[in-house]
Amino acid sequence: MSIKSLLAVSLLLLINLGCGGYGSGSGMGMTPAAAPQIAPSSGTYPAPLTVTISESTPGAVIYVTTDGTMPTQSSPIYQGPFSLTQAGAVKIQAVASAGGYSTSSVAIANFTLQ
Repeated sequence: MSIKSLLAVSLLLLINLGCGGYGSGSGMGMTPAAAPQIAPSSGTYPAPLTVTISESTPGAVIYVTTDGTMPTQSSPIYQGPFSLTQAGAVKIQAVASAGGYSTSSVAIANFTLQ
């Protein structure tokens, strides 16, 4: 097989399979992972409050922040339910990432703890 043929086959594979991965916003046609679901929903609650985040995309990793900043690949990975104990306003944000999918949209929950 000639070099030209190899290049043509490689280009065809890249076009058909895409070259996305974690963090590829456009994903070259890749479907985004499902947005995480944060429970309970936004609202006012007595402290402490247990927060659970779920995700329906197979093999997804959930990145979460509790300080109101946008979650990134450097953010903590959600490991399971956690408690919010301080009175005041808290903004939880989460995104999901999985192989073969582009990054999900951001899930946001705003809590006021009393």
